[in-house]
Amino acid sequence: MGVGSLHRVRAAVSVDARKLAHSGGGYRLIVQSYAPKSFGAQDLPAQRARPLGSTQRAVTREELARGVAVDVLGVSEAGEDASVIVAWVERGKPDLEFDALQARPSEDAYYGVAPANEPVGATPVVLSRRRSA
Repeated sequence: MGVGSLHRVRAAVSVDARKLAHSGGGYRLIVQSYAPKSFGAQDLPAQRARPLGSTQRAVTREELARGVAVDVLGVSEAGEDASVIVAWVERGKPDLEFDALQARPSEDAYYGVAPANEPVGATPVVLSRRRSA
């Protein structure tokens, strides 16, 4: 087994605010990075896939419409340079566990997936797809 290495990915997350309902309670934005092998035929990672890194934060519709820059720190496997960013927004406050490693999109979440642009800069992730049950 090889030793992993720390990595950082930066995402620029945005959504068309017209898609989001007005929520007096606000929204939680969750961003995770995954190894490419975590994805099968589906566009979200396999249910048992473990993120390399994750973060969550409270956001507003206005912030999401402008775009939110998010850094995700994580540990990648030895020899694994590429990562895929998965981000979603859902109603509520960031009240999950501290780092959101176990989080999965809820039924009303809008999400987006994009390969990380390391080291070019922030990867644009547009939250345009609705999770299907």
